[in-house]
Amino acid sequence: MLAALAAVPFLLHYLGQERLGVLSLVWVVVGYFSFLDMGLGRAVTVAVATCRTRGISGQTDELHIVGTASVLLASVGGAMALLLGLGIAGWGVPVRLSSPEFLEEVKQALLWMLPSLPLLLLSSGLRGHLEGVGAFRLLNLLRIPTGVMLVAGPCLTALYSPDLAWACASILAVRFVHVLVLLWLVALEMGFRLNPFARALLSASSGAWLRQLLSFGGWVTVSNIVGPVIVYVDRFVIGAVLAASSVVIYAVPFDVVSRLPVLVASLCSVLLPELARLSRIDSGGPGNTHQVRSLVRRSSVFSAWAVTAVVAVGWVATPWALRWWVGPVFEEQGTQVTQILLLAFGVNALAQIPFTALQAAGRVRAVALLHVAELLPYGAVVFLAISWLGIAGAAWAWLLRSVIDYSILGWMWHRHSVHSVTGLRG
Repeated sequence: MLAALAAVPFLLHYLGQERLGVLSLVWVVVGYFSFLDMGLGRAVTVAVATCRTRGISGQTDELHIVGTASVLLASVGGAMALLLGLGIAGWGVPVRLSSPEFLEEVKQALLWMLPSLPLLLLSSGLRGHLEGVGAFRLLNLLRIPTGVMLVAGPCLTALYSPDLAWACASILAVRFVHVLVLLWLVALEMGFRLNPFARALLSASSGAWLRQLLSFGGWVTVSNIVGPVIVYVDRFVIGAVLAASSVVIYAVPFDVVSRLPVLVASLCSVLLPELARLSRIDSGGPGNTHQVRSLVRRSSVFSAWAVTAVVAVGWVATPWALRWWVGPVFEEQGTQVTQILLLAFGVNALAQIPFTALQAAGRVRAVALLHVAELLPYGAVVFLAISWLGIAGAAWAWLLRSVIDYSILGWMWHRHSVHSVTGLRG
């Protein structure tokens, strides 16, 4: 994130505003298509963590899990890249550009970007295995330089040429190296060499494991599709009800404040495989059930203290920060919106604990249906709130949705955990 902030002014200088805008859209689109992993990344994490509770006997199952997910993800990513490539070649790019020459450059850049889609999806499954075995140190040692190079690559190519094809080619190269290293790390962890491991993955697909992974991941995909719609619908309503220029007043603080849940998301990455493992040791005996509840409770308390501290500091610092960053005019218009969004995303961050606990317990269907049920009522509330209160109404609507979402997720987890204890006693 810091690398991206540092790269923006550099890229703006060497690429220009139009090229940087197109590159930003490419990043967003490719990132959004990560929902095509069908929730298999988290499904692999839970399945591998469960296998590890069975000791050495689970090693064969692990190979089938990773192999099944890898083959499916690479195939889906390759098919989608091919379809998008045919669409670009046949119908062009749905973006208004300054000249026909630049349109051709953007087409070439997108064609260079598309092969990174199957690599992105494949990395999700491999990463899920490493999270399932708790190899978070190795993951971070890989993900940090990868994240930096994804923005440093376009910066380096911009020094040579402003052509976006070079920038996209650098991103593809980084993704390729990232997947190779992930394959090597997973192979090393499972006791293979790289080449035999790659061949073993291709032959390890299992129809039985495919059904199990998709039964978990399919509902996660529903949440992954509905989630971005909920996140971005308010911007379209602001543009339609107020004006396109008003979107910036809301979008800028939203994009910054929306990083707040990263604090808790890091904890949840570790929490998911641990809860899955504890839930399945000895078929979830009473001791493990109480341990799961205790772990969720302690994670919630820790997250509440951390988020409250960040929100409190952010609330006080908002006027000064906006004045220093984007000027006094933006400070006057955006302070209230930013402060409300701080509260909203603070609640949203806390909701990730029961959300993760429910996923670890296999309650993915209930969580997905909750998100689907929220979509239309939230859209109606956003429209009414913006019509009544202006831009601040969008922030109040987001806060209301976050509170309701957190309350329902917390109730669902409480109900599940109480029933688990009652069932064991019975």
